[in-house]
Amino acid sequence: MKKLLIIILLFLSFKVSSQGLSSILRFSTFYASYSTNTPQIGAPSFMVQGTEPDNPYDFVPNFVDGELIELTPQYAPNVILTLGIRKIARFDYQIKQNNFYTGNEHQATDYATISNAPGLEYLFQYSFVRNNGLEIAQQEYNVRYISNMYTAKANYVNNELIDLKYSLGEVRLRKSFGGLDFTFGVAHRSHPVYGFSPIEDVDMEWEEFATSQKYFRFNDGVWLRFDEDAGDIEWLASSDNEFYKYHFGELVNNYNKRILDGLGLQQEVSAVLGLDYYLYRENYWLHAWGSVYPIHKGLTDFSYQRNNAQEEWDTGLIFGVNFNRHFSIFVEGKHLKFWGTPSYELKTGINYLIF
Repeated sequence: MKKLLIIILLFLSFKVSSQGLSSILRFSTFYASYSTNTPQIGAPSFMVQGTEPDNPYDFVPNFVDGELIELTPQYAPNVILTLGIRKIARFDYQIKQNNFYTGNEHQATDYATISNAPGLEYLFQYSFVRNNGLEIAQQEYNVRYISNMYTAKANYVNNELIDLKYSLGEVRLRKSFGGLDFTFGVAHRSHPVYGFSPIEDVDMEWEEFATSQKYFRFNDGVWLRFDEDAGDIEWLASSDNEFYKYHFGELVNNYNKRILDGLGLQQEVSAVLGLDYYLYRENYWLHAWGSVYPIHKGLTDFSYQRNNAQEEWDTGLIFGVNFNRHFSIFVEGKHLKFWGTPSYELKTGINYLIF
């Protein structure tokens, strides 16, 4: 079903060429932003660094005469660097949040199936994030085309914060009844291997497994690792307890990642059903949408294996009421669940204006 995604991209490219680049970019906004702030102060931590022997094959380090070392983490400043371009029509209940776009303007309605305006919309954004020593990249590239008869979209998401990465292409037929829209069609998704842990298929003792990964045990618990890049031996632990408690987990993670990366991206096709409802009045509004993927067909050997629960979904809700000039309430949220990995946001509260 790679052909489906190619067809969608060709279709969207045709729309760009037929409408003209200036028309496509009209009312879009390119933005670049940089923000930084003071990182969290780590809790004080210390350890005793043992005096290592000249020959690690003979005896273990001497911790009695070891050096006291402070391990309190010192983080570099927190940073968010964002580049993007967006063109998404606002609904009647929305206003522009600030004078400038910074990349933090995402609202739940950005992911609704039906836009507030027909035609082509898009959001392309890349962010580098460093937060308390953790460095991740967040990428999101979305294109959708809305007409009275059908919808088409192509998405790529890579959120390293929750380990969710996928590309999606789908086409749907659309039937409208005023503020109520029904859509149904087919979706193709590409993703890394989810739901499979290679370590579970390892059939050997843990010490034997560690040895197969170039970790070696000597002298009643001394553990060493051969570093192929540096071409030398690295001292790891002076006891089995230290090795299995502090180092074995990293060994397993590296093994799993290497095997899973070697399996490549997985492909699957799914049926998709959608329901969107939009109601706006001066003092209240309701915007709800949901897409359900009830049936799936894996196209590769390690496509996600679902047991009894087949359904996956992408849903959202916006609700607000101004009871009077003083008091109002709101609820905003979205919930996505693909391949057993949830991604959700929820905001709710009250406003009371005093005058």
